[in-house]
Amino acid sequence: MSRLITSVCLMLAIAAYSVFAAFVIKDENDELDSIIKEITAYTQKNDVEKASEAADKLNKKWNKFERKMSVFVRDDKLNTISTSVSRVKPYLEEANDELDAELRNISRQLDLLYRMELPTWYNIL
Repeated sequence: MSRLITSVCLMLAIAAYSVFAAFVIKDENDELDSIIKEITAYTQKNDVEKASEAADKLNKKWNKFERKMSVFVRDDKLNTISTSVSRVKPYLEEANDELDAELRNISRQLDLLYRMELPTWYNIL
């Protein structure tokens, strides 16, 4: 009987951990996405100075997010997003046309990260 109780407790702990991780990832993704939208708005208005400040904010937020998420998510998923985030500032400074595509790529990768970490039936199997 004690094995059964231990097994149930472990399963509940794993489920609680998964749900907690999903909420943390969603909250962090929403914050990062709002910064990305901010950068996009500033670049559309040709306000490079404010866009650069927002890009710095994105880098700082991403560094905190990456450290926190390394507990929940495998490193290879985070590395692809890190590469894209590191390109934002240089693209902004060079007025590169790739900036918009890179920002959309980051948003898409964050959404994909959330959906892949969501504890759904298809992700468990």
